Amino acid sequence: MQLGEKLREARLEKDLAIDDIQNETKIQKRYLEALEKNEWSAMPGNFYVRAFVREYAEVVGLNGDELLEEHAEELPSSSDKQYDFITPSRSSRTSGGPNPVFKFLPKILVIILVVLIAFAIYYAVINFIESGSSQDGDANNEDEVVAAPPEEDNSDQTQNDNENAEESEQTASQPDEEEEEETEPTLTVIETDESSASATYELTNADQLDLSLESIGESWLEIYGISDSGENRYYYDMINTQNSPIEPEISEDQVRIVVGRSHEVSITVNGNELEYQFEPNTDSWQYVRQEIIINLVSE
Repeated sequence: MQLGEKLREARLEKDLAIDDIQNETKIQKRYLEALEKNEWSAMPGNFYVRAFVREYAEVVGLNGDELLEEHAEELPSSSDKQYDFITPSRSSRTSGGPNPVFKFLPKILVIILVVLIAFAIYYAVINFIESGSSQDGDANNEDEVVAAPPEEDNSDQTQNDNENAEESEQTASQPDEEEEEETEPTLTVIETDESSASATYELTNADQLDLSLESIGESWLEIYGISDSGENRYYYDMINTQNSPIEPEISEDQVRIVVGRSHEVSITVNGNELEYQFEPNTDSWQYVRQEIIINLVSE
């Protein structure tokens, strides 16, 4: 009995439909049907055949490694090196909370701004009082004729007032510039899992998730939006130089990305280029497949 027939027979014994297998493994229905018919040419790539067989076998209660070894002569030959696929954990991961520094930073900036404005007002009032007192003293020292102050003194006083006003404006504008710099979207790593080659990131100072994925070769790619109601699939196919960049419009505050060949795909998040936390090794094929989770944190 061929490999595909064994998988199909095990599925029927468990009274499972092909759609049930698809829901459990997240593998497209057309690939599952091709597995049951031993149609390896319908797969997205030869190196995906063994991974799909293992996941199918796990759902129907068979040993995937034993099946692959028993039917090794049926599987397609490939010049690609052996891949070590790591099945990502289906359990939900608890994301870290927001950094306390970012939580209190806006309040600190507002306090600094208020203090600087109060100081500028105080400085201007003191200059005004001192200027008025000086002019009153000069008027009392005159007999009965009040002489107009020299034009040079007025010019100097006006120049001093203008300089003080410019300094106050520059001082008051500095916190605004600092506050604008803090509003740039920031991408921070908060959790990594070496066993599954996965990393969790936190995006702050952004209203929504803006993704752009570009490939310099060819790779399998999956993109899911995550909410309380479950996962919303945005992309589940190959990415290459012909159809990239892939820029899905994400409506959720959390996204999960699975990259089959991370060394051939670059990811940009709200203008920030994402740095993979695990260096892919194309000789041993370790860390080639990586999983990325990004959480959007609202201020």
